[in-house]
Amino acid sequence: MGVVIGPAAVYTLRVILSALMLAACSGGYPSRPLPNVSGAPEVGEATDSPEAPEAPEAPGELRGVWVTRWTYGSAAEVETILGEIADAGFNTVLFQVRGSFDAFYPSELEPWSHHLGELGRDPGWDPLAVAVEAGHARGLAVHAYVNVFPFWQGAEPPSSEGVPHPYTAHPEWVVADEDGAAMALNDSYVFASPGNPEVRDHVAAVTADIAGRYDVDGIHLDYIRYPQPYYSHDDASEAAFPGGDRAEWQREQVRLTVGAVSEAVDVPVTAAVWGIYENIWDWSGVSQGNIDYYQDSFSFLDRGLLDATMPMIYWPVTEPEGERLDFKALARHHQDNAAGRHVYPGISAEHGLDAAVACVEAAREVGAAGVVLFDYSVARDWLKTFGERVFSEPASVPPMPWRE
Repeated sequence: MGVVIGPAAVYTLRVILSALMLAACSGGYPSRPLPNVSGAPEVGEATDSPEAPEAPEAPGELRGVWVTRWTYGSAAEVETILGEIADAGFNTVLFQVRGSFDAFYPSELEPWSHHLGELGRDPGWDPLAVAVEAGHARGLAVHAYVNVFPFWQGAEPPSSEGVPHPYTAHPEWVVADEDGAAMALNDSYVFASPGNPEVRDHVAAVTADIAGRYDVDGIHLDYIRYPQPYYSHDDASEAAFPGGDRAEWQREQVRLTVGAVSEAVDVPVTAAVWGIYENIWDWSGVSQGNIDYYQDSFSFLDRGLLDATMPMIYWPVTEPEGERLDFKALARHHQDNAAGRHVYPGISAEHGLDAAVACVEAAREVGAAGVVLFDYSVARDWLKTFGERVFSEPASVPPMPWRE
């Protein structure tokens, strides 16, 4: 594992070596202490002395990492994960506590997740409580990360103890296609309908419950979109659609859900959004958040519905800028449409350490307020080295003046 030595450390070593060389020439060690080159006041030194300048404030930069629900299975694992994240120089963790209308904390609204044992059965520990306590003890901001519209995953319907799963309690919440056919169970996600007001109210209630009972530093939304543009014909959506531009109406249903969450909580709300908002470069074979999933993420910021977006730009930097799926071009497009809010580009760890470092540098060059790495489990083997290369100086989470 390599160690990066910053300019200040190099200068300090030079001073010490010079002093030792002088001492050797004079036949002994110097009788006076070595000069303080750190910029910090000595013990007993007056801090208002012109010779003891104040250390500059650390720049604000969100340095985040996603921790998915697949990553942990015990309190000890959560504590280890958050310790490694803090040791690598991150200041924020997005800790997943909802996958498909289930809970990784005790809830009266949704059953315990089956990833912790049996669906609806108390596993005997509270992952969210452990994450909040362990994260805060290590100086990390902890955001509760929730999947919004994935309703269930699997070819068989859920059967839970205790709190019934919303899929079985409200089958009418499932999205439907142009023929009115409900989305079928499969090995991937079945979605709840963004156009159903009951779904929107339920999602807002879940996030309000989390923010009201846990000392989380934010609510983080994922899958805040339609599964496909044609899934908008469930009975509730048909009843609510007033006619006109259906695509724009669907975008508004997603916006209403985002807004309902922000209204329900008193902590910052962020969202993972599609990396390509619209394909302004005319690249071939790509999907677009605003067009293919009716996720108008630029309007989330422009209308003040979110505090920050985390565009999932899971491709590397290209040379020259603007080649197909270029990280920097996409990060610039999102940053140019931040509307005074924050953009934290999401970086994939799948391309390796050097590619992730290049993405951080590109995000900084376009003026992003931070970066987020996806995800901890993929980057774990080189997480510390990554931090040494890009987080050599500490940074606080950037302020959000619009919330003051």
